[in-house]
Amino acid sequence: KETEYINQCMGEIQKEVASKNMSTKSMAILKMAYLNMLGYDMSFSSFGVVEVMSTNRFAIKRPGYLAASLSFNEKTDVGLLTINLFKKDFGSKSQYEAGMAISCLSCITNPEISRDIITDLLSLLASSRAYLRKKTVLCLYKIFLKDPPALRTCFPKLKDRLTDEDQGVLTATVNTFLELARKNARNYLSLVPQFYHILVNTSNNWLSIKLLKVFQILTPLEPRLIPKLVEPLTNILNTTKAQSVEFEAIRCVVRAMPEGTSLAALALEKLQAFLNSSDRNLRFLALDLLREVLGRPEFKDQLALPDLHDKVLTSIEESDDTARRIALQLLDASVSPSNFQEAVQRLLDFSRKASANDEFVGTILSMGARDRYALVEDFAWYLLILGEIGRSTDSAHAETVAVQFVDICMRVPQVRPYAITLALGLLDATAPRASSELSNAPAESPLAMPMVGACAWLLGEYHADVEKPAEANFMSAAKILLNAKTVQALDPCVQTQCIWAATKLYLSSPQHAAGAVTELHSLLNSSLPAFVRSTHVDVSERASLALHIATFYKADASRVGSGSALFADAMMPVKADAQAQMPVPEDLALEEPFFAQEVKQENTFMPVRSDPADPYALATTYKDDLNLMASKEPPPAAEQQQRQSQQSSIYHLGQQAKDGTGAPGAEASQAAAAEVKDPLVLMREKLEAQRTGASGAVKYQVMRDDLTAPSTQPASGAAGQVASSSSTPALPVPPEKELTELQGRLWSVCYRGEHIAVYACMRSPNRKQLLRVDLRCERVNPGAPVRISDVALRFPDGVSAQEVDASGCVSLCPGELQQRSAKVKANLASAPFVSAEAFSLACELRYLLAQTGEGEEAQPASPQSAELELRLPATTFLVPRVMTEDSIAEYIAANSAEMLSHQTAQALTLTATTSTAIDLTALVGRCAGLCRFHGIQQPASAQTKGQKFILVAGPPASTGATVLEGQKPMPANANIVCMCAGIVRDTSVELRVTVKACRKEIADDVCSQLANTFRELVEGRLKE
Repeated sequence: KETEYINQCMGEIQKEVASKNMSTKSMAILKMAYLNMLGYDMSFSSFGVVEVMSTNRFAIKRPGYLAASLSFNEKTDVGLLTINLFKKDFGSKSQYEAGMAISCLSCITNPEISRDIITDLLSLLASSRAYLRKKTVLCLYKIFLKDPPALRTCFPKLKDRLTDEDQGVLTATVNTFLELARKNARNYLSLVPQFYHILVNTSNNWLSIKLLKVFQILTPLEPRLIPKLVEPLTNILNTTKAQSVEFEAIRCVVRAMPEGTSLAALALEKLQAFLNSSDRNLRFLALDLLREVLGRPEFKDQLALPDLHDKVLTSIEESDDTARRIALQLLDASVSPSNFQEAVQRLLDFSRKASANDEFVGTILSMGARDRYALVEDFAWYLLILGEIGRSTDSAHAETVAVQFVDICMRVPQVRPYAITLALGLLDATAPRASSELSNAPAESPLAMPMVGACAWLLGEYHADVEKPAEANFMSAAKILLNAKTVQALDPCVQTQCIWAATKLYLSSPQHAAGAVTELHSLLNSSLPAFVRSTHVDVSERASLALHIATFYKADASRVGSGSALFADAMMPVKADAQAQMPVPEDLALEEPFFAQEVKQENTFMPVRSDPADPYALATTYKDDLNLMASKEPPPAAEQQQRQSQQSSIYHLGQQAKDGTGAPGAEASQAAAAEVKDPLVLMREKLEAQRTGASGAVKYQVMRDDLTAPSTQPASGAAGQVASSSSTPALPVPPEKELTELQGRLWSVCYRGEHIAVYACMRSPNRKQLLRVDLRCERVNPGAPVRISDVALRFPDGVSAQEVDASGCVSLCPGELQQRSAKVKANLASAPFVSAEAFSLACELRYLLAQTGEGEEAQPASPQSAELELRLPATTFLVPRVMTEDSIAEYIAANSAEMLSHQTAQALTLTATTSTAIDLTALVGRCAGLCRFHGIQQPASAQTKGQKFILVAGPPASTGATVLEGQKPMPANANIVCMCAGIVRDTSVELRVTVKACRKEIADDVCSQLANTFRELVEGRLKE
């Protein structure tokens, strides 16, 4: 109904806009302005708006100016018709008409209007009416944003307004210069004397605030300002009664003045008064500024607030989310090892009371992990904190908690025995009790799922640190890890961790728990079949492997012990990007199966159950699915033994008699079970007892350094083996994430027609040999009366994309194309591309086009098509060849007549747009990574200047036949060798790129691509 009513009103308004009565037309424009604020289009009434603006009566033209301010923009065609109206109204006798025109001009100005109207605005700057001078000064800022050259024309007269006698004009002028200084402060250093004079002599609080903001921007650019500002800032801090001015003066001292002065001490003293204020808003401002103070080490050392820590902790309980968030950031920056434990405990207390406690938990984890746990002095205590946080199953930080739990155990060997006991206690709490044994539903874990996986991993990895007696703890851990009712309710990745941890316990039992080998073997044989039947492939595969290991080694301790060599090497912390720096072997084919597929034998039957009464194992299936036959079978021996061990556990609740009454002593055992303490409480008591009995606090040795990838890697493939003793330094190539980000900037136009343009961005092929192409389309003329929809791209025959629809096209924009479509990914198979030449894919662009002119009937959309060329650079499908300098020299000597028979060279002189010196090694490394080359840097000699590099790449991985015309395969053992020599001269670099290949066109295209990449890295879209 609302839509119908609005449509009815729109129809009435259209009729009223066409009326010759200006009062009626003005009221219609006012109605349309209101609807425009609600989101309705009023472009049809643009000419009517100009007509209303041209009337002489103020009351009638005012709605026109309002509507123009709301609906006109730079692309409004009738905007140029308003220039003469503005000039006319600027000279009106009524200052309010002229002011209304100035306000509207600031909203709709564009470069064309600005160039025609700037002279009139300059005359208004000298107007005798302060109202117009003030509005003109403010309007000029919008003019400068749209037409920057106008600033040079207006600067002298705008500068004169700094001496204006009217406080409103003066404040507006300072505000305009403040906003301009935010864009480029260095242009306004010449105005410092005027600003200083105004600051010293003014009593206007608002003007003082604006001037203090200006000096915050200008002082870092002019060191001579610092001593000049000491006196006025001191006077303001000591005499002003306006808290807004006082706070801005404090902020000016913090941001612009040096530390260690009496002025800085005075500002910090005043800041403490704000922090103690009863006004919540002032406390918020003080906390926000205090965060900046702690961000400057020189001020942080001078800050002497003994109760700062308590005040920040108190501010954390603020009801305002923004204030609480700033207080948490402040706590993260101000905490020290001495008060870290107190802060964490307070945050935990707050998190228990708050409904949304993730921000408190996130602050705890951020503080704990800072500088490789530099704030943590007692790692056993911190593990207890992580265990408590990890019990929150709905926390967004569960993954971070699990990572820290494992990372600490890796880095701090002394805490591992305590961590293993804690992990076993946490997992033991997840095991089903007697009250849930009769239930067939999966038990819910009181631990977050990532935390269960972390505990399982620790038990398997650091089994040597299990508390004595090891046999009992090994069995207890294995039973928990292989409890199907609990574990099968977890994610598949956690299930695999539990299965493999139990397998590690079994393999290590001969060395650490020799008496438990037989029991562990029996437990694996009885528990793993349930996981083998899992519907998750990873779980089934890992359980099958573990069951095969148990079947192979049996219960023979001497044989089982030999399997411990699988995890003999200690796990060490590794840098996050170490894997990305490892070159992928050229002969690695992940798509090929490891073993030949076995021929399926027909008419054979292998019973999975030895029971002759149930040859098809239906009982097992029913027991898993419906639990119908479980009660008819006696419990197996291993399960009976498990129940006996559970009954002897302090956590066992006991079985009730069938008549509903407990067995003798059942009530007592239930009462005892009810008093069982939480595992974390038990571990905390144990920790306190150890601390009390020990002579002093435990001293932990923390491994704070991460392992990095080796600097050199052996080569494989046709280039031969690389000698491990080679000292040739490999050229550092950026990690894959950085290369991906750089490639994402290289968008190019692959089609531009009358109505639509298409852009493409090429990425490197992934390990599955799929080339990712990012595509985007946009309208060429958004204002054209046409409707474009259902834009799609069809690749040529022989090129397959994963994202094609039923029509064989990749959809770029389903539905109507408004202005610009979202980015669309297309993954192309690399098999058809067998050459290292620049190649253009002849694609077909399809879309629907319909005319939508005003007053015309809607016409049906007609299908349109156009030819589109998608250009692939020559280096797109190259494969980096990892070779040493000696092996490259041998390859060149042996293949110069055939594989390297053609050569192309280019000389480049590139100039950086910044004053930063060019790092030639990093520059060539980025170019090599983007163009898929492996590079080495040749040793520098005293006879030669500059640096030399050698880049090597092999042919595309696809070498078979292709249906694409122009794709000629390269020989399998052909390499492309590039030699780069460069000299850096201040902010410029001179490069000579020489490429050798088996064909002339390959050498030309690859050399051109390398030169273009160097140019983009230094001067173009990839510059830093």
